[in-house]
Amino acid sequence: MPPISKRRKLSDLTAGDTNELLQKLEEFRSKLDEGDEDLPAGLIDKLQELRNKLEDVKHTSFSRVDPITLVSLGISSGPLFLISDKRQEVENLGLAETSGYLSIDTTRSLICLVRDHVAMVTEAGCRVLINILLLRVVSVMCPGDTTVNIIPEFPLPRTIFKRDPGKCSFSGVVDFLVTKLPAQVHRMALNRFLEYLLGDPTTALANPEYIKGPITSNIFEAKRDNVRAAMPQGLQLPQLQQWIFFVYERRTDGTGLVLSSPEYSLGKNLEGLALVLGLLRDSIDNATSSNYTFFTTL
Repeated sequence: MPPISKRRKLSDLTAGDTNELLQKLEEFRSKLDEGDEDLPAGLIDKLQELRNKLEDVKHTSFSRVDPITLVSLGISSGPLFLISDKRQEVENLGLAETSGYLSIDTTRSLICLVRDHVAMVTEAGCRVLINILLLRVVSVMCPGDTTVNIIPEFPLPRTIFKRDPGKCSFSGVVDFLVTKLPAQVHRMALNRFLEYLLGDPTTALANPEYIKGPITSNIFEAKRDNVRAAMPQGLQLPQLQQWIFFVYERRTDGTGLVLSSPEYSLGKNLEGLALVLGLLRDSIDNATSSNYTFFTTL
């Protein structure tokens, strides 16, 4: 029988011990489902409390960030308004067809099939619908030299903000990460990178200089009461088939600005589908641009 290790106080742990324990806690925490009714009451909070004591910074997952936290970090908020004269243009973009790929009629039929036969009260059910919209956008963007890919459940690295009275760190998982690879990459090199990207996306995207890119867009799924509270980094999707489009601008002084659109519904008869698809495509095409093609802040 192996000897029992001597018990120690948290204050007695070395830096190596602390890092190892933090890693084990993170592995254990990542395997838990917060919505599991069988979890002991308060377990998640206690794990977070222990982690906070071990770290030299206060850590928060993206799903727990609220507007007060953003204000304390110097991140302000503002509105985005759809330019009325551009509405037809963005709808045309959403309806644009590419021969041999997922047509708008097939997309409509699949959405209706999901609505009629899939329970939408869970995140898993909602994602069946999200998958269809993303596949439609990707399919019409891919012909030619452009390559767009979808990476579900992509973990974001920890981001640390140094603001008074201390430091805060944030991390989490992007429900869907959409990547757009540069068109100028040689086809053979592109095929090799695609195999690498889809096989090991975390490692591939941690070394973007390998292919001078790629451009990425983040899509989050949010519960109805958390739509405006979660940390935005691109796009966010509430459960009831409503879409909100976000832009986050980070300033050189460490502060930031979050701009968000109104909610856009697919509609009972999918009358809003073309608009949502067009805005989604534009957001992927111009993920790194601070110029708003279809929105204004005035």
